[in-house]
Amino acid sequence: MTVESCQPMPMAEPADGGLLWRAPAKLNLTLSVVGRRDDGFHELDSLVAKVTLYDELLVRPRDDGEIRLKCSPFDCGPVEENLACRAARLLLARAGGGGADIDLTKRIPPGSGLGGGSSDAAAALAALNELWRLDLPCGRLAELAAELGSDVPLFLNGPAARIRGRGERVEPVEMQPFFALLWMPELSCPTADVYAAYDRLAGREGKPVGAGPNNDLEPAAREVCPELGEIAARLSAATALDAHLTGSGSAMFVLAADQRQARAAADGLPDDLPGSGAIVTLNPW
Repeated sequence: MTVESCQPMPMAEPADGGLLWRAPAKLNLTLSVVGRRDDGFHELDSLVAKVTLYDELLVRPRDDGEIRLKCSPFDCGPVEENLACRAARLLLARAGGGGADIDLTKRIPPGSGLGGGSSDAAAALAALNELWRLDLPCGRLAELAAELGSDVPLFLNGPAARIRGRGERVEPVEMQPFFALLWMPELSCPTADVYAAYDRLAGREGKPVGAGPNNDLEPAAREVCPELGEIAARLSAATALDAHLTGSGSAMFVLAADQRQARAAADGLPDDLPGSGAIVTLNPW
């Protein structure tokens, strides 16, 4: 079991002319599925906060027009399918620029509902817009982000937002800083599987919200990953706080009144609780 305190860090410029960009995780503080769209996507309404757990992208210029990606320590899958690489190639195709080496350091686990892949894509767009001196406005970057995935535009906005539609309608909101203990089980909950389970449960029982008052996808995520129920129960029992799922899982969090309570919650976790944790707060940008 590992729990670390995550602190926000500004963009840095290495000596070789590259840029070091940070891509924050997100928490769905609420998530409602309000319908099914004609295009097959689910209609969502969610209050989302970016938090101080980061992937890092180090981007350096290349003079041969190639986009090269290295990723560690998690398995990021085929390079051609990686969202950061796809974002770089889309930006290059639509707006020009040069080549780039992208070194991606993953701290946000894939398949956790924390939005790491989408955040990486948004960070790649922003970082390369700076590296290549394209000077594209945020609105144009947001248009490109929407082509890459429903959640990507969210990460080009401020610390917190209400998202609707399939995630493409982003409305920035004011939010007071908060602390949370984030728990990341060593489980992957594939988003497509969770939504398919949601549809099955809705077909049998109507809107399946009974097991997840803050997140309509929680019953479906527990069906896909049955271990989540036991982990959530142990997390709640150890902290005396309600455990909430973010996104389609598998990560969950408990909200604390302040940093001291968050640290006390972390210190009270059993050593054999599977996964790792981080104390996070609202990302400032």
